[in-house]
Formats: sequence, structure tokens, C-alpha cells
Amino acid sequence: MEDRFENWMPPEIEEGRLTRWNWMVQHKENLKLGRKTDIGAFCYINAKNKVIIEDGVQIASHCSIYSTSTIDNKDKQVLLKKNCKIGSHTTITPGVTIGENSVIGAHSFVNSNIPDNVVAYGIPARVIRKLDSPPTSQESSICPLFKMHSDSQDIRSITQILQRGSFWADGPEIKEFENKIAEYTGRKYAIAFNSGTSALHALMIAYEINQGEEVIVPSFTFISTANAPLFVGAEPKFAEIEPKTLALDINDVKKKITGRTKAIIAVHYAGHPCINIKELKKLAEEFNLILIEDAAESLGAKIENKKVGSFGDSAMFSFCQNKILTTGEGGMIVTDSEKLARKLRLIVSHGRVSGDYFAGAETDYIQLGYNWRMPTILASLGLSQFEKIEKIILIRQQKANYYHENLSNIPEVSLIIPPENFFSVYQMYTILLKNKEIRDKLKKFLEEKSISTRIYFEPIHLTNFYKEKYGFRNGDLPVTESLSERVLSLPIYPDLTQQQQDKIIKEIKLFFENEQSKQ
Repeated sequence: MEDRFENWMPPEIEEGRLTRWNWMVQHKENLKLGRKTDIGAFCYINAKNKVIIEDGVQIASHCSIYSTSTIDNKDKQVLLKKNCKIGSHTTITPGVTIGENSVIGAHSFVNSNIPDNVVAYGIPARVIRKLDSPPTSQESSICPLFKMHSDSQDIRSITQILQRGSFWADGPEIKEFENKIAEYTGRKYAIAFNSGTSALHALMIAYEINQGEEVIVPSFTFISTANAPLFVGAEPKFAEIEPKTLALDINDVKKKITGRTKAIIAVHYAGHPCINIKELKKLAEEFNLILIEDAAESLGAKIENKKVGSFGDSAMFSFCQNKILTTGEGGMIVTDSEKLARKLRLIVSHGRVSGDYFAGAETDYIQLGYNWRMPTILASLGLSQFEKIEKIILIRQQKANYYHENLSNIPEVSLIIPPENFFSVYQMYTILLKNKEIRDKLKKFLEEKSISTRIYFEPIHLTNFYKEKYGFRNGDLPVTESLSERVLSLPIYPDLTQQQQDKIIKEIKLFFENEQSKQ
């Protein structure tokens, strides 16, 4: 065993990564990890001759991969082809090739070649089925709509909180996370919440928006944007959106302002900065209104050098699972107002004034508040994710540009490309089709090809709740309704491979070729 570590050297890595636990990786004459390789904890890889790991391979913990045979003393190559997945505690013997996209079950012993596109399991491993049947869920889909990006740093960030056995709530990581987001967005204050929805609710309370007052919002957004005024007895007033970034239309917002209007909530859709945000700010100042940015989907987006979240009186960010930076659930309010920040800190934790409640410090309650605190574990995960945010944004932009380049020559597809000096982070990649009929047919066609898509968003004013409460009907917001009938969001996330994107693009082109042949 001593010889195993005697000549150990760090493995060669090309845009790949090994966790800090991979101390048993032996670097002899050849070891090369391709792009996006992620080797799990406690792997043993013996590479005296060759271990070749192709793009997109994922290997779970406790794997052993050999090139030097301990049986016949002959050097043999081990080859793991693109996108194969190796389960934990698996041993792969010298001379074995694992085929593309194939899955090896945990605890297997692989001593013979495994073909492409199969699931193999056992001691020794044998093919138990082919991967040719349609998936039954988004997780098994060839192209899921989104997938969280994580690494060993994220696991360590959570583990250290668990292991210390204290401050799982109200830990110092929460304040550190708040400070990071405040500095990143160029604001003075940031207050963490357990969700973006509770953050918006808290803003309604802190701004003292009351029953009988109105808040102008788009109908083309996630429902919590419109629900927030209802939480405090106010009324959402829906305004139209414009076609370039699918954000509030400044001209229709002007028409919707009345004597009861208290605030405007502008949404930065899908990672794109709202094209009218500067004009909305001027309009809010002219009418003495509060401007709130719903930047749930757009952390990191900017216009020139000014970050989204720094235009309004305050802004909300979400860290739900499909966002740019994710903690599973979570939210954040940023602002330059010390008064607002103090109010929000009371609201987020039962109206309690400063004092470490869990350490037994003296404290007091001075107003009604809620338990909307972010758990320390999520804040720690947020800090870990934050370290990767620029890389994540860059990857998303690269994948969006690849879509741009390959879909722009399809006449039936319209792309959302922000204007010059508008910096999008592409939390979603949404295309527009000619009409609802074509959109729905394309959606069904892609899903039959195991490509997940979704309509972001259906108009809020046409949901059953809002129709019954306010009597909304089709035609009340014709521009919003028309655009909503044309949108379709395609898969985009950091670990989406070019092979997956090529499949998506190919199937979209095939769909329109088939449609043309029918005419």
C-alpha cells in the first residue's frame, strides 16, 4: 500500500474538478480528466497507463478505476465514454470501456465492456435494460427544463454548519450572505428571507401599503408578484407588457395610475433587465410612487454597469431552485433606505429588537412580525453558490448565444435578445412563436422527444382566482394575452451539454420542416 502514495502527484485537470476527498487518486504516467468531469468522494483511480474520461462523465463516491492490472501485470486502458454515470462503490477492472450515456448501478464490479445507452448492474455487471424508453419524469428526461448546479464546495458549506452543532438558525453566515448581495448589487442594505414571496409581503407591510390602495404590476409574472398587495388588503392593478423584454409597458403604466396608486412593481423577466426601468423610475418620482423591482429571476443582470436591483427604492431577489443563485428556497430585499431596512428586520423575526434570542440575550418585541428568517444552512449554501455566480452567468450566456446562433435562421421563431448595453443572465431561455396553436404543437412535439419545456407565464388575471375575485375576462389585457400565448421556455442551465442543445435545436428545426411539408 505504501507504493500507492509514494509518487503521488496532483492529477491533470482540464476545466474539471476533484473534491477535496480524492486523496486516493494516483497520478502515474497518464491521467486526464475532460471538461465537466466530476469525480466523487473516495475514488481510487490507478493510472499507470491510461484512464480516459470523456466530457460530461459523473462518477459518484467510492469508485475504483484501474489501468494497471494487479492480476497479469499488463497495462491496460480504461475508457469512460461521454455522459456515462458510475454508481457508488463500483470497481472497474483494466481494459474496460463504459459506453456513452450508460449507467452503472452502485456496488457493481465491471470486468467486461458495457455498450452505449444501457443500464448495467451486478457482480459482475450485466446489462439489465436499454435506455430507449421515454422518461416518465423531468428528472429522467434527456433534456430537463432546468437542473441545479452544485459542487463539493456546496456540500462542504452545508456540512460545516451541521457539524458545528450550533447556530442552525441566526448564524453569522446569514449576515455575511446579506453583505455579499448588498455589495454585489451596489446597495447599502440587504435583508434575507425564507422566500421571495415572504420578502415581497414584508415590503408591502414596511411601506405601509393599506387596504384600498393600488399597486401596479404586470399580469405576465409569477403569481406572488400580484398576490403581494392582496396580503395587506391592497389591490393589484394590472398593466400591459412590451414585446422586447416582456416587461411593463411604460405607456400603459401611465394610464393605470390613479389617486389610489401607491407603488409600481417592475419585473425583470427571465434574467433580462426591464427595458423601461429607468423611465419607470422617473415616472415613480413624478407621481411620488414607490418603485419596487421584482428581480427574482435576474440577479447579476445589468444595464451598462448598473446592476438590476439598484434602480428602484428596493428590490427582491429569489433563490428558489431554478434561479441564477439557488439555495433551494430563499429571498433577499436590497435597499439604500436605513429606515426600510430596520422595518424589514423587525418584520422578518417576530418584531423582535436586537438581541441573540437563542443565546438567551435580553430582547423585546415592539411590533407584529413573522417568522420569515432564512435558515443558516441556506445562507451558507448561498455563500458557496455566490463564489461561482460569475462563472454560472458566463456559462448561461454562452448557452444562450448558442441558441441564438442556431435558432435565428428559423423564420417561425422569434428570439428575445436584449438591446445593446443590456446585460442578461438568461435565467430562462424563452422563444416566441407565431401563435398559440403553433406554440402548443411545438411544446407537445418536443415533450414527445423527451425535451422539457414550459410556458412562462400564463396571465395572472386569467387564473380562476383572479377571474372570480375581480371579474377579469379574455381581452382585458390583449397585448399580455397575445404574448403569453406565444412564449415557450427551453431548457437552459449550467450543466446543459452542447449535445443536449444540439438535440433541442435539431428537433425544433425538424418540427418546422414537418409543418412546412404539410402545407
